Amino acid sequence: MRTYADSWLKVEEGLGGVRPVLKGSADELRAQFGGLLAALAPGYPQPSGSVKTEDGTLDAIKYRIYIPTGLGDGGGLPVGVYYHPGGFVLGQSEADEVLCRHIAENTKSIIFSVQYRLSPEHKAPAHLQDTMKAFEWANENATKFGGDPNKMYTIGVSAGAGLALAVARKVTLGQSTASRDAVKGIVSFGPYTLHQDNIPQAYKSTYTSHEENGENVPVIDATTMRQFFELAGLSPEDRDYFPALDQGHHKHFPPTYIVTCEFDPLRDDGLVMAQSLKAAGVPVKADHYDGLPHCFWLFPSLPETEVFMKNAVDGVKWVINQM
Repeated sequence: MRTYADSWLKVEEGLGGVRPVLKGSADELRAQFGGLLAALAPGYPQPSGSVKTEDGTLDAIKYRIYIPTGLGDGGGLPVGVYYHPGGFVLGQSEADEVLCRHIAENTKSIIFSVQYRLSPEHKAPAHLQDTMKAFEWANENATKFGGDPNKMYTIGVSAGAGLALAVARKVTLGQSTASRDAVKGIVSFGPYTLHQDNIPQAYKSTYTSHEENGENVPVIDATTMRQFFELAGLSPEDRDYFPALDQGHHKHFPPTYIVTCEFDPLRDDGLVMAQSLKAAGVPVKADHYDGLPHCFWLFPSLPETEVFMKNAVDGVKWVINQM
């Protein structure tokens, strides 16, 4: 029998016995997420002086660059182009700020964080267009902010984790102004890779998380994901957005780090993607968290959040070391 980690149940107790599950219209989802983050914000660490930030705009796409300081003039640093979570509907948050700073500081890597357009105001392929444009610009201009254009990787959480895979796929297909080998690695925390209405036969026997985590699991359940996909205007057959559909191209992916969680409707999205990449001969590092929900690291009081943050650094370092 599947059971939640005791530490997670204590988090729910601290929230008044309420299990946080995002549901409803775009406005309702945004209000719920904003309220949850407001409750969690006091537990987030304050920024240290070891990372500086630079803000800018690229054709109305806002971005923030996180640059580790005090490294001297040792040449260009690796650059991770970061895509935030939120089901294509919710914007960036303080939690993204914490994660980006943590990775930049502890991996000595520059993080280029992108605020892509959101749905339902902007339907697909707006998100993918923005994330592609941001990667291409960062690759072309990496040296201007201390980065090495030959050490670029995509990185993201949830919807952003799927976009990190999707951008890498398009670049390796040659559908980009960047060279086919410009993406040297992928870091994918809790990605979507398939639509629940279009699971290939090869995956059906192992892809059960949308049923097992269909209702009333924390943060998001399968109903929430269906709502996100509908608001974004995604087609279940769209290979550009659902990279696990394009098995024939997986052999061209760069080394990939994937994180999955047991009580997550997207658990098997990550697992089948990792399995397919491995079968295609791609180096893969994977971390799985039993007893915990989607994006549990949003909750700073959870002991496993510290474990995740350490493992995230190790995963990014592993990707960088593969370059």
